Amino acid sequence: MADFPSHADVDSPGEPLPHERLDAYQTALSLDALVVAVCRRAGRGHGWLLDQVQRAAGSALLNLVEANGRTGQDRVQHLRIARGSALETDAGFALMANRGLLKAGERNRAHGHVDKLTRMLTGLSRSTK
Repeated sequence: MADFPSHADVDSPGEPLPHERLDAYQTALSLDALVVAVCRRAGRGHGWLLDQVQRAAGSALLNLVEANGRTGQDRVQHLRIARGSALETDAGFALMANRGLLKAGERNRAHGHVDKLTRMLTGLSRSTK
């Protein structure tokens, strides 16, 4: 019979995973939290936009994490995809602002997260080459 971790071992917090130590990961997670907060309170009729923004924010985070487990050009490609998804999230926030779905300051806060994240992703891409 194979040895599997006990339920207590699986549920107990351990050391952070490598991607959890990245500032870019924490920034992407904060951006996603803002996306979720805005989307939860948005009214009807904006489903397509809310879905797209949530997918873009999720893609930025997930591709960053996947890149962290890759090397060479494969890593760079995932970082590029993450950067593109972050920029798409920003464009989604611009559309949300045009439609009156954001509270005061949310557009600037989102833009700040995206700006910081894209700079970090660009730096990670350059350091991989």
